Amino acid sequence: MRKMLTFGMILVTFIYFIPICYMNYGTLGLGLKLADASANYAGNEEKIAQTVNDLTEKSGEITIKTGDETRTLPLETYVAGVVAAEISPDFPEAALQAQAVAARTYAVYKQQMGRPAQHTDADVCDDPAHCTAYLDLAVEASAVWGEHAADYEDAIVRAVEATAGQVVVYEGAPIIAVFSAAATERTESAADVWGSEIPYLVSVESTGGEDCPRYHDTVTLTAEEFRKLAAESLPTADLSGTPDTWFSDEVRSDAGGVISVKLGGVEVRGTAVRSLAGLRSTNYTLTVDGDTLTFTTVGYGHGVGLSQWGARRMALEGADYKEILSHYYTGTTVTNLSDLAV
Repeated sequence: MRKMLTFGMILVTFIYFIPICYMNYGTLGLGLKLADASANYAGNEEKIAQTVNDLTEKSGEITIKTGDETRTLPLETYVAGVVAAEISPDFPEAALQAQAVAARTYAVYKQQMGRPAQHTDADVCDDPAHCTAYLDLAVEASAVWGEHAADYEDAIVRAVEATAGQVVVYEGAPIIAVFSAAATERTESAADVWGSEIPYLVSVESTGGEDCPRYHDTVTLTAEEFRKLAAESLPTADLSGTPDTWFSDEVRSDAGGVISVKLGGVEVRGTAVRSLAGLRSTNYTLTVDGDTLTFTTVGYGHGVGLSQWGARRMALEGADYKEILSHYYTGTTVTNLSDLAV
């Protein structure tokens, strides 16, 4: 177990500086549903608050930092808020249940690792670039989902209650249950994306990613725009000359993502290019036309671990949440927190 926690310390320390769940469907979905929300909707707020408060405290508590506020919640209430923020609530039941277990596992893992320097007064925060997004169902559901709030909240609470206290473990310890919106035909491995070998975060086959609305995307930048962006994070890169000479020695993973590339003579990871250019994923194709760079991406998110749209496809094909989780987290099992040795 100590060996696995050491692996985790290395990975989480590195992940703190890159988006974990920044580009998942949950965050995107909330934006889409905000546009559809009815400004006049009312009447379910009390019911929503009551059902959230009814979630049991079987799994203990967790302290979360939201903005400038720090508060302690039952873990299951927190998990419901993460599921609400991170995945579309109209996904199949098994997919929501898989997301609930992944969210709970990641929260427990973060608690075990100790509070980071970024928020020493809380176990987790609501910044998806650092921990995971969080939606306060008792307060925000109506504004986010409008007339669908009651149905969506019910689906989320059912998924959390059905899996209450359950976590994904590897060799007896809760895993780093990272997830993203839509993998390509294979998920990425932690080693290829973040440079850390994690035995349960390896590349596996995945279907259904292409159903994601943002699976295909394009970002176009002028040479001058790209130079300005690169100057901030890669000041030693030589971006003189024409853009068609800037990129070389590209290395790709089996899943198709860029592991590393030389940019202006400086070797950088694919995650750095993704961040610099604001790409959906590291699985990109670059075309240069004069002074214009066009990045065409497939996939949505880092691609490691659970693919939310892959989970949706598996659920539609009859898989239950444990089958989904064991597929995406290799060699793991689902167990109750109460059964784990302290």
